[in-house]
Amino acid sequence: MSPLHVIGAGLAGSEAALQLADAGHEVVLHEMRPEVATPAHKTDAPAELVCSNSLKGLALTSAHGLLKEEIGRLGSKLLPLAFASRVPAGESLAVDRDVFSAKVREALESRPNIRFVRGEVTALDPDAWTILATGPLTSEALAKDLFSRVSAIGGGERLYFFDSIAPVVFADSLEEEFLYSKNRWDKGDAPDFLNVPLDKEQYEAFVEALVAADTVEAKPFEKGQLFEGCLPIEEMARRGRDTLRFGPMRPVGLMDPRTGKVPRAVIQLRAENAQKSLYNLVGFQTRLKWGTQKEILTKIPGLRMAEFARLGAMHRNTFLDAPRVLTRGLRLKGTKIFCAGQITGAEGYTEALSTGFYAASCLHAALAGNEAFNWPEGTCVRALTDHLTHPNPEFQPMNFNFGLLPSDPTWHKKKRKELQIEACQKAWEGFNPL
Repeated sequence: MSPLHVIGAGLAGSEAALQLADAGHEVVLHEMRPEVATPAHKTDAPAELVCSNSLKGLALTSAHGLLKEEIGRLGSKLLPLAFASRVPAGESLAVDRDVFSAKVREALESRPNIRFVRGEVTALDPDAWTILATGPLTSEALAKDLFSRVSAIGGGERLYFFDSIAPVVFADSLEEEFLYSKNRWDKGDAPDFLNVPLDKEQYEAFVEALVAADTVEAKPFEKGQLFEGCLPIEEMARRGRDTLRFGPMRPVGLMDPRTGKVPRAVIQLRAENAQKSLYNLVGFQTRLKWGTQKEILTKIPGLRMAEFARLGAMHRNTFLDAPRVLTRGLRLKGTKIFCAGQITGAEGYTEALSTGFYAASCLHAALAGNEAFNWPEGTCVRALTDHLTHPNPEFQPMNFNFGLLPSDPTWHKKKRKELQIEACQKAWEGFNPL
């Protein structure tokens, strides 16, 4: 039997390749880096995390916590590697990027039935069973080929939005006397976050600087294409003076132990690596010009001497009009090509793992002649993929959330989430995806 092809060795592609290999298939995993670079990646490592090192919350009462619990119990290959690469982040799962990528590379190389091929795939082979997981930074040549196929089946014009990356600072360049260690509401055994408190005057000066700041000018056709779940801080500042302090700079649960008071606003810093030599400015994704970023951030006590390992940036994310062009199994209509990850419009790291897992299970089922295969109704992954493929003339990328799970109208609002969690756990019980 001919090998199966997975294009893209990011989160979704690596998860899919490992799932298929462990189900007994021969797999060719294609990755264009380092032969072809992207605007956001820094290495040629598989599963390189670009925007943040956090896979979000772990509590079952959070949507991402429940989603992780589901794919973990059903046999995700990358999720255990993420836990093995974990760095402190309160109730969230954050990883050391380099350690995580190294573990994924080791897992891929340990499977004798996975052949890792470096180099750009410029066109899809209509006769090869394939999972396309090239993510939001699909190369221009492959994107052109893909969208020619999409337009042939009524998929409309190319779709995209713009995503931002937060700055990262060196820990030894921070002014410790202006910071305090604390998790929100003191959750966890030990503080995982550093906090930079701002009083009213400092906060308002910061907002004014953002509003007046120079950004990387968007081309006319690029304007209005930001993803609401990952807005640049300067865009949030322009939406209202209090937007940031009710968003990524919210101080609730972060009383400064030195003053006994809750600051007007807080900048939270989360460790990027196990050594805690690098810290990410949580929620501070930006498209400000690099010089402007330094100028504004280094006016804040605690960051005045900051040295940046990475400054914020913005890049274009490509995605399909999934409801028009994909079947419920994330299969490009009329082809042997399945899609996974952000190119489907599933926004987020855990969603990438989930759709990679899902696409692999659907391809595996299709090879066995089970075209009707799907995950059980009520599971998180089923809810997410149903959202991606349900008719929607205004389709835009979305993170998984409780609003996607089935809900009985007779359930009382205060009990709804609890009942959704119980129903979800029952739905995945005993299910074997591959």
